[in-house]
Amino acid sequence: MKIRNRIFISNTVMVLVSLVTLLAITAALVNLNENINTENAKAKLDENVFEVQSLFEQSPEIMLDYETLSKSLSKYDYQLFVMVDDKKKYSNFESDDEEELTDFLKVIDIVGDHASVYYRDSLTVVRKSILVDDHEYNIVAVNNAEDEFTWFGTSFERFIIRFILIGLAAILAILGISQLFTKSLVERIMKPIDQLMDAAKRIEEKNLEDPIVYAGEDEFVTVCTSFNHMQSYLFEEQKKNATYEKARTDMVSGISHDLRTPLTSVKGYIKGIKDGIANTPEKQNQYLDIAYAKACEMDVLLQRLFYFSKMETGNMPFYLQVTDLNEFIRKFVEGCKNDLETKGASISFDTSGKIHRASIDIDQMQRVLTNLVENSLKYANTDSLEIKISLIQENHREVIVVSDNGSGVDLDKLPHLFEQFYRGDESRSKKNSEGNGLGLYIAKYIVEAYDGSITAENDNGLKIVISLPKVTEDVQ
Repeated sequence: MKIRNRIFISNTVMVLVSLVTLLAITAALVNLNENINTENAKAKLDENVFEVQSLFEQSPEIMLDYETLSKSLSKYDYQLFVMVDDKKKYSNFESDDEEELTDFLKVIDIVGDHASVYYRDSLTVVRKSILVDDHEYNIVAVNNAEDEFTWFGTSFERFIIRFILIGLAAILAILGISQLFTKSLVERIMKPIDQLMDAAKRIEEKNLEDPIVYAGEDEFVTVCTSFNHMQSYLFEEQKKNATYEKARTDMVSGISHDLRTPLTSVKGYIKGIKDGIANTPEKQNQYLDIAYAKACEMDVLLQRLFYFSKMETGNMPFYLQVTDLNEFIRKFVEGCKNDLETKGASISFDTSGKIHRASIDIDQMQRVLTNLVENSLKYANTDSLEIKISLIQENHREVIVVSDNGSGVDLDKLPHLFEQFYRGDESRSKKNSEGNGLGLYIAKYIVEAYDGSITAENDNGLKIVISLPKVTEDVQ
C-alpha cells in the first residue's frame, strides 16, 4: 500500500474512532442523566414535612421564638435558619452551609403568606415569610435525607463532575489509540528509511555490492529499487574506472618505454657525431637522418598523448568547413604513398567521381585517416600490405571505407577496437609492437564530433567504415 494511502487511512481511522468514542460517551452521559432525573422524580418529600408546615402556621410571636422553634424542629430532624431583611438573624447551620442556603433562597419565590415547601435533591425545605414592624422575616426549616449534609452536590453538579471525569478518560483513550496508530505508521515509514541510511553508509565505506532488500507495496519500493540501480551503476563504473586507471597506467608506462628507445637512439647518434665516430660527411648525414627519424617517432607519440589529453578535458578544437571529400582523400593518398612504399605497402583510392561534400575539420580528419593507415601497418600482419580507400554515398550520407588485406581481427576483439587504451596483443605483429591503444579511440572521438559514426568488420582483412552527414549546400 502506498504511503499516502496509508497515512490517509490511518488519519481517517483515528478520526472515526474519536467520533465513535465521543458518541458513546455522550450516549452514556445522556443515559446517566436520565437515570438521575428518574431517581429524582421518584424521590419523596420528608415524611414529617406536614408537621413542620403546621408549626410554621403558628402565630408570629411563637415563630419568632427561635430557640423554642429550633427545639420543636429538631424533633423532626430539621434545622432552622432565619433572615431579617436579607441578613442572618439566627442559624444552627455550619457557616459554609449557610452561604449556600442563602444563595438557594434567592432563587426560590415565596408563594402567599403560608409556609411553602421546596424539594432539591435530598433536601426538604419549608419556608415562610413574616412581616413585623416593616421588617421581613424569612424563616426556613431544612431536612437532609442523606447522612452527610452538603449543598454542593446537586444532580447537575454531579453530572458535570461525571462528564469531566469520563471526558478525561476518553481523551486519554483517544490519545492512546492515536499513539498506537502513529507508532505503527512511523515504524512502517522508518523501516525503509533506516535501510536507505544503512545503504548510504555502506557506499560511504566503499561497499557497493550489498543491495537493499525491501519488500512492500508503497513508494519506498520504487525508491529502494532506484537506489539499488544507482548502487549497481556506481559499482560498474567503479570497475570501469579501475580498468581505465590500469589501462592508463599501462599506456603511460608503454609510451615511456616507447619514448626511451628512440630517445636513446637520438642520444647515441648525436654522441657518435660529437665523438667523431661519424668521421665522414656521408656518415654524419646518415646519423643525422636516423636521429631525425627517431625524433619524429617521439613527436608522434607525444602528439597522440597531447590529443588524448585535450579530448579528456573537452578542449579539443574543431574548425568545421564544407569540404569535397574526393579532393581531400586524393591529396591524403598522394601524400602518404611514397612513405608507405618505403615500408613495403601500397595505398589506393577508389571513388565514383561524384561530388561528396561533408562538414569536417581538415586537419583532424587527416589525423583520423593517418591513424587508420598506421593501424593497418602495425596489425595487418602481412608482408605485402595493400590499403584501399573508397568513397560512396549511401542513405544521404558520405561513407569512407578503409580496408586492408591483412589477417583481420578476432571476432571477440572487434567490439573493443575503438575503446581507449585497448590493444589486441595477440594480433599485433612482432615488428610493430609499439601500439598504445589510442589511435582508433582518437579516430572515433573525432568522427563522432562530426555527428558521424565509425565501425569495424572483417572482410578479407580489416575494414573500417566511416559514415558522415551529407552536405548539399555550402555552409558559410
